[in-house]
Amino acid sequence: MLVPFPLLIVPTEDGQVEVPDDVFQFALNRAKVEKFDALRRMFVAIGSLHDFWRRSGRPMEDGEDADLTIWNYMAERLASVLYSTVRAEFGDIRTYARFCRDQDRGDSPFARALKADSKLFSQRLPMRPTAEFLQHLDVQRRRWADLQESEAAFPTDLKKLSGPSVKSGTKLVRFPTELQMDDMIDLEPNPLYRALLCLLASHGARLSECLQMWRCDVLPSVYASKFGASDDGNPFIIYAHPSASIWTGKSFAIRGNETRKEVLEREWSTTPSPWKHTRKDRDGWKSMLLFDRRALSWGFWVVDRYAKEFARLVPHIFGLHEQFETEARHPYFWINPSDPQHRGNKMKKRNLRRIIGVACQRVGIEPVFDDGGHGHGLRHFCEWYAEKKIGMSPEEVQLVLRHQSVNSQETYGRRLADVHTKLKGRC
Repeated sequence: MLVPFPLLIVPTEDGQVEVPDDVFQFALNRAKVEKFDALRRMFVAIGSLHDFWRRSGRPMEDGEDADLTIWNYMAERLASVLYSTVRAEFGDIRTYARFCRDQDRGDSPFARALKADSKLFSQRLPMRPTAEFLQHLDVQRRRWADLQESEAAFPTDLKKLSGPSVKSGTKLVRFPTELQMDDMIDLEPNPLYRALLCLLASHGARLSECLQMWRCDVLPSVYASKFGASDDGNPFIIYAHPSASIWTGKSFAIRGNETRKEVLEREWSTTPSPWKHTRKDRDGWKSMLLFDRRALSWGFWVVDRYAKEFARLVPHIFGLHEQFETEARHPYFWINPSDPQHRGNKMKKRNLRRIIGVACQRVGIEPVFDDGGHGHGLRHFCEWYAEKKIGMSPEEVQLVLRHQSVNSQETYGRRLADVHTKLKGRC
């Protein structure tokens, strides 16, 4: 069967170009088991590594040369992308290195060095950038600099290592401006997608929190008082624990009801999607701050004009549910509104990410997941708006974003009241 696959094309010393046979055979081999997107990702990593080596001017004669080049390529990448991206690229390079050895491929200098005595076949990068791993890169960087007789570019964070531990992650700071966010919403032609953007930007919801929302989680503002919240005239949005919450839209009791997990199993013969067996159906879930004994929280409309637009679109979305007869299929609010094969089904994570990515591109934002250009960047927009435009304190922003940690339960109720007060008169 003919399938598309990417090629690595490299320049030669005489100004021509060639396709290294080892890379060509690697593409044929992986095309049997990988989708095109995964293949392309692998070849981007291999091609970038090859370019890095050619730019360095270093020889490629044995496995030690190959390892030194790869470690320093990883170090250079850490200066511009997240560690998780570097870890994925390293895994792709290991796959290529293993192929060169197993198939005895040595058609290019790089392949010969990799298959000779490279130590990469037994290496695995840690899940998080530990101090030991970063110090190992620092040693490799210094070796590289000595051989190059110059200082190589390297992440500044590694120069600050002074103890046995490092921070596990970096706060994402890239997010749309207020004007870009307005344009993303105004230019979105699909009403359901437009409502979704309003919710993400004004509530700061995580993608998994949106995907787990049930139809009963979107309520008129008058229902706020039944949960001890303030009625601000905007739709009242609930974020419930996907399995433990006993709020299923049937009773306001705070104990004795079935959990969402039990209702899903009894009425729809399924299980909460954070714990699905297949990865493509698994949405994930991050523990959030719970406001209520029914194992739920609720959202705050930080941007009032987005709340008004969401309210205008809700009847249209419930009309889609009625049209597609979703009540007999699942309880979820966000659905696929357009794909003929999946219309009315629960929205999947990859669809949600694509929706946000297209909206970003529409207003000129490069859709980069790792830097917040996609979904999580909208959460940072909400955080920025709450701090800079409304003047909320860090403790109040914590409640808006439903962050788990609470330093003082004694002031918890007062801080919720302060949030409601500051949200009055916003635009």
